[in-house]
Amino acid sequence: MKSYSFFTTLFLGNIILIGFILGFGFWLITSDMNRQSSELSLRFQRNFLSLVKGGLEASWDDSENTRQLISQYCNSFSKGTGLRLTVVSLDGRALGDSEYPADKMQLHNTESHPEIIKALSGKYAESIRFSRTKQIRYRYIAEPIYYRGEVAGVVRVALPVSDLTAVRRNIFYGVSTGFVLMLFASIILSTFLSWIWYKPLRVISESAVRIAAGRFEPITQITASRELMHLINVINQMQKMVVGQLETISKQGERLQVILQNLPDAVFAINSSDQVVYYNESAKRIFELDELNEPISIQFLLRYSSILNFYFNEGENISKTISSELINIKINERKRSFELEKISVPSDADYNGIAVLLLFNDITTITETNRMKADFVANTSHELRTPLATIRATLDNAADGICDDILEFRGIIGILDRHVKRLEILTDDLLSLHDVECGDIAGRIEETTAKEQKDKLETLFANKVSEKGIRLFVESEFIDKIFLTDVKRLELALQNLVDNAIKFTALGGVVRLTFAFDREEHDWLTIQCEDNGCGISEDEQPRVFERFYRAKTRNGIRVAGTGLGLAIVKHAVERLGGTITLKSILNQGSVFTVKIPITTKEQQK
Repeated sequence: MKSYSFFTTLFLGNIILIGFILGFGFWLITSDMNRQSSELSLRFQRNFLSLVKGGLEASWDDSENTRQLISQYCNSFSKGTGLRLTVVSLDGRALGDSEYPADKMQLHNTESHPEIIKALSGKYAESIRFSRTKQIRYRYIAEPIYYRGEVAGVVRVALPVSDLTAVRRNIFYGVSTGFVLMLFASIILSTFLSWIWYKPLRVISESAVRIAAGRFEPITQITASRELMHLINVINQMQKMVVGQLETISKQGERLQVILQNLPDAVFAINSSDQVVYYNESAKRIFELDELNEPISIQFLLRYSSILNFYFNEGENISKTISSELINIKINERKRSFELEKISVPSDADYNGIAVLLLFNDITTITETNRMKADFVANTSHELRTPLATIRATLDNAADGICDDILEFRGIIGILDRHVKRLEILTDDLLSLHDVECGDIAGRIEETTAKEQKDKLETLFANKVSEKGIRLFVESEFIDKIFLTDVKRLELALQNLVDNAIKFTALGGVVRLTFAFDREEHDWLTIQCEDNGCGISEDEQPRVFERFYRAKTRNGIRVAGTGLGLAIVKHAVERLGGTITLKSILNQGSVFTVKIPITTKEQQK
C-alpha cells in the first residue's frame, strides 16, 4: 500500500460526491430549461396561430379573390418568424403556404396529415412528423376556420424540430460551461480539504505500511487530536504483542513445515472452494507435480475418478470429521495403492483458508508384498501338490501289489524318480530365490573370466542342447579378461538365463550369450542372451520376472518348469547392483540384456 493511497481515496471520494451532485443538478436544470423552452416555443406557436386564424376568419368568403389574398397573406405573414403557415380548404386542397407553392401540394385530408383531419372535425390538433414536401421534421399545430358558424377550412402553423433541437443544444452548452467551471473549483476545494483531513493520518498510514512490510517500529510522536493520539498508543502496544506472537508462530511454522515436507505420506491442503493451496514433497514425487504457484482446483490437479468421488461424496457427509478409504489408481502405467484419509478442518479455525486435508498413505509395497506372498504360497502349494500326488498314487499302487512284473516295477521307480527330481529342482530354485532375495546376506567377491563362465555353461547344458539340436554360442572380445564380482550369483543368473532360452527355442535353433566390457573404464559388464525361439507377447512381457509365471510357446502351451528361473535372474542381478531388460518379438525371439558393475584387475593395482 502506498503512503498517499488514503489521500487519493479521500480525494476521489470527494470528487465523486461533488461530481454526482453537480451531475444531478446539471440534469435537473437542463431538463427544466428544455421543458420551459419547449413550452415557450409552443405558446409562441399557438399565439401566432390564433393571430392568423382571427385575421383569416375576418376576411374569409368563397370568392376566388379571397383565395388569392390567402396565398399572399401566407407568403407575407410568416416571414422572419421561422414558422411555416399553411391554409387548407374543406376539401383538403392547400389554399396557401408560406414556403411552398400551394398548387403543387398534395391533398391534406389524408391519414398522412393527422392534424388536418382532426382540425377539419372542429378540434385543435398537434403532431410531430416528417414533411414530404420540405423533407424535414415539423411540429404542427392546427385549428379549424369558421365561416358562418361552420368549418370552412384549416389554418396550420409548423415549427421545424431542428430549431427546437438547436435551442436545446445551446441550453446544454451554456449550462455545461457553467458546471465545468464549478467542477474545477470543486476539485481545487476538495484537494485542499482532503489534504487538511489526511495530514494527521499520514504518519499512522506510513506506520501501517511498515508493519505490513514486517518492520515493527514505534510511531513517531505527532500533534493530533486526542482520539488519534490514543490510536497511536494502541498501535504501538499492538506492535509489541505482534512481534512476540510472530516469533512464536514462525518457530512453530518452521517445525510444522519440516514435518510436512518430510512426511512419507502425500498431503494436500484444500480450501472451501475445492482448490489445492499446498502439497508437500511426497505429493510432488508420487504424483509427479510441479511447484504450486497459485491455488488450483482439485479436479484439474488430481484427475482420478476414485479420488474425486471419495472427496466429493464424503464432502456431502458433514457429520464426519475424518473419513478414509482404500483406493487403487494408475500413475505412469504403474498401479498404486493408497489409504486415502480426509480430514475436515473446523470452520471456526483459521488455517490460511484450509478447509480439508487429504492424506495419501502409500501402501503399494505392502499390497504388492501381500499379493506376492499369497501368490507364492498358492503357486508353491500347486507345484508341490502335483508331484506329491503322483508319488502318493504310485506308492499306493505298489503297496496294493498291483505291479507283479519287474518291468512295471521299474516303470514305477522311473515315475518316482522323475517327480522326486521335479521336487529337487523346485527346492533348489526356491533356495536359490531365497538366497538372491535376502539382501542382508553378503556375497563373496571372487575372480573369474568370460572363458571360465563359457566352459561351465557349455558343460552344464551339453546334454540339453544336444537333445534339442540347439547350437549354444558363448562369446567375448575379452575372453580371458579377469574381473571381480559375486561369482555365485553371477553364475546363478547366467545358468537360468541360458536354461530359459533353451526351453523356448525350437529344434535346430540358436542361443547366443555375449560378454562385453566398457572399453573406457572397464567397470561395467554387459551380458546379452539372445535366442531365435518363440518370443514373448507384449501382454506377457511385464510378468515374465514374476515368481511361478510361465510364458506360452507358439502353440499357446506353457512350457514345463517351476516358473522361478527369470525371477531368480532378476533378483540375482539386482543383488549384483545391476539391471536387466527384455526385448522380444513374438515368433522371432528374445534378447535379455544384463548390465552389472564389476572390478577389474587393473583397478585393483
